[in-house]
Amino acid sequence: MPRKALPLGPSTISLIEDARIDLARAALAIREGENEPDFRLSEEFPDHSDDEAVHAFRQTLIETLAQFDHDELIPAEQRCRRIRALADGKGVTSLTTIVDQQLDDAKAQEIRRQPDALCRSIWTFLNVRETFEDAESFHFARQFREHGKLYDAFEIDLENTVALDAASIDDAALAAKIKQALDLKPEISCTVKALDLPATDAHPASIMLIVRHGGPLSSVHDHRQDGRRGTIYYRPPNEATLIYTPSLRQIEVCADSPVVRQTVSDSFAEIALGQDISQKPLTWKRYNLSRFRTSLLLESPEIDGYEFEFARVLEAEVRLGTWKRKLQLKVTVNDDIEEVADQYLGAGNIFRRAEAFSRIGIAVAYNRVGDEKERTLNITIAGSKSCNLQSKTDPEERSLGFALLKEWGILSAFRQIASDDLRAIFPQLVQLHDRIEDEVSGGYLLELGLDARRLIEGGLLERCDRQDVVLIEDDDLEGEGAIKPSKTEGMVRAVGPFGEDAGKRPASDVEMFAINSQWLHETLMRLMKPLLSKRAAQILDPDLTLVGVMQIDGAEAPVYFARRLNDPKTAQRLDLTLRARNTAGVGIILAASEEMPSHLGSNVVVPLLSHLASADEEILFARDGLELAYRDNLSLARGGVSPRVVRTGTQSGTLFIPGKEPLHLAGNDQLTIFERLVVAAGKGSPDVQVKALMEGFESRSPQQAFRKDTWDNIRGVYIGKGAKNGYWRLVLAGQPTEDVAEAPVEESV
Repeated sequence: MPRKALPLGPSTISLIEDARIDLARAALAIREGENEPDFRLSEEFPDHSDDEAVHAFRQTLIETLAQFDHDELIPAEQRCRRIRALADGKGVTSLTTIVDQQLDDAKAQEIRRQPDALCRSIWTFLNVRETFEDAESFHFARQFREHGKLYDAFEIDLENTVALDAASIDDAALAAKIKQALDLKPEISCTVKALDLPATDAHPASIMLIVRHGGPLSSVHDHRQDGRRGTIYYRPPNEATLIYTPSLRQIEVCADSPVVRQTVSDSFAEIALGQDISQKPLTWKRYNLSRFRTSLLLESPEIDGYEFEFARVLEAEVRLGTWKRKLQLKVTVNDDIEEVADQYLGAGNIFRRAEAFSRIGIAVAYNRVGDEKERTLNITIAGSKSCNLQSKTDPEERSLGFALLKEWGILSAFRQIASDDLRAIFPQLVQLHDRIEDEVSGGYLLELGLDARRLIEGGLLERCDRQDVVLIEDDDLEGEGAIKPSKTEGMVRAVGPFGEDAGKRPASDVEMFAINSQWLHETLMRLMKPLLSKRAAQILDPDLTLVGVMQIDGAEAPVYFARRLNDPKTAQRLDLTLRARNTAGVGIILAASEEMPSHLGSNVVVPLLSHLASADEEILFARDGLELAYRDNLSLARGGVSPRVVRTGTQSGTLFIPGKEPLHLAGNDQLTIFERLVVAAGKGSPDVQVKALMEGFESRSPQQAFRKDTWDNIRGVYIGKGAKNGYWRLVLAGQPTEDVAEAPVEESV
């Protein structure tokens, strides 16, 4: 028989096999929650010098853990992975650096006495957990440039150099400022810890800040011992890591939320560096290197006050599939890098097909108008958020370099969109957020009347590659067409499926942009705040957020924001989510979608864009209209006065039963099944034979018209077995249901 695979993860096995047995046992015996199993590991250890006994003990550990399921071993595997990360490679240096900074001589010496790096990492994890966690943050801090959407870089414009180290930062004042700026509740603590990062071969000396605070309330479903589903509410720990490099005058920050990244950076600049953010906001710069896919040549720039001899790309580095594989090409100032690439790498070379550009080096030869002195400027761009210009000591050189990058379309700078401008485009932003796809074309933005460049500057969009396929719907030509370059500036050619000329169209129409969903979501939440009497942001689902509470007729009604409700699957998923929160009372769901159900759970759904105030009103929403829609639908939210099904579209609708929460239905099958049950209940003969109930459908049972989780929630609550086998009935409030065993495949029609 083949040997059964061990459920243990690789990091757990590695720890057992490599660590000193007493430390390995102690690390595996940790329980950080009641849901974690107790492995009941032996506390008696053999002599470390007895190799046979030590080997047997390790095997015993493996055999003991192997008796548990893979899911039960996941927390232990995650802890072992964290320990190994600080015991290998640069993790060893990270741990040593933080230990030397934070611990007294006695504890630091105790760590050094451990026999190897793995044992030192385990000992720190077991005995000084906070120091271990700070070392983790330090270890990842200088790697987070590769984290993409979690990372931002800001440049600081200081008139005078500020002498700064970790000891000079007022942690308490900075924490208070961040807490105020993030609008955290009084009971949510915020801590700031500052550390000095020594200079390395790759990075100048820097200061690192670790900011920790509680996030918005969240919840997960819990399967209880009695088989029922419960809800566990918790406040997730949020962390932001900031690095300030004085020599570069640059702030780098990593955090889940773009608002947190900007808020932490602004607060640091104001408290630690004394910068007036209102007068000199931080500059958020992004570098778009995609232009080099089509050409590595740079056109001669025109900038007032300067004359240019040449501007050439001398270095290009691309990533091949993954970030670990790269190809780098360097040439001299006398070479044409494009010719060299074509000659040695082929005409269709890798620079046109690369996963991403990670580094571009540019040399510029110039002189100032009226000055005979020849000057040079070297510009190196690393990825989308790092450039060497900020390290230039000459402010004129920095200014010229950034002007050149803007001229070539490489640089876009962040500029906060004014609140009045956001109010003016609020309907279009809601439509963007409601899209199923996270990318949008320039043509679609034009239809909405949005300025792509302004949204990029405001951080709401990022450039992607342009579309390579478009739909052609001319009189003589239909189908998918390919997009090709055109000799006409600003235009592209469309080519039909068989090479036909389908004409030209603006290049801006086929440009693609990625929606920064987090930043857009938080921007919309900020604009909704004046509507609320209490704010209590809580993300319940990627498409559903509790934004706060409204006072209506002296009572508090929870207010939710939902998107993508025109998708039946999304609407049904959110319906189940809100049923788990039925104790919150009847609430209002502000829907981004125009097509939507009338109710989700015991909540009234209203179209957000139908309740906007006039342009001259101070508040963005017509509050009276929202309150009226709530009152008009309150009775139905509580089940109405008689059973009925209300269709809101051909594939969606809601079942209302007095005394029960409304039930969202998705698909004609579900709607028809309950319409037939409602009709039967109204006639006084509630039981419907399965054959009549499923007439006209491919399904043989009502169960097959629903997803399993939905069926499990509605059976016995909205639909139940009739008095005879093979019959179904509508379950009315207070009506008992017969508990009939159900086979996987039910009665045939």
